[in-house]
Amino acid sequence: MGFKENVEVLLSRSHRSQRELAAAAGISSGRISQILSTPTSPTLATVTRIAAAFGLDAADMVRDKRLPASGDELELALRHQGDLNTEDIQAVHAFIAYIRDARPKRNRHGK
Repeated sequence: MGFKENVEVLLSRSHRSQRELAAAAGISSGRISQILSTPTSPTLATVTRIAAAFGLDAADMVRDKRLPASGDELELALRHQGDLNTEDIQAVHAFIAYIRDARPKRNRHGK
């Protein structure tokens, strides 16, 4: 996915309007509309502002890879604060996996 497609997906997931995104990103709603409706190359500043409005890094918006899943609140929360880098986030995920693996397995009756 490219930048435009990522913005569309994130708008849908967040149930935001283009106008709400524009306000959160500090850019005009006309610019959001232009990004979504025409082949355009937004500036790095625009990409960064839109990414921040979704609690993501600019790299997440332009990378041709899976965005954090809508149910992955931990990932979004960690990125939203902006104080953890990619390695820190990976370490948190590894620790969570360790905790899950260390817990005793329960059967379907909770025993």
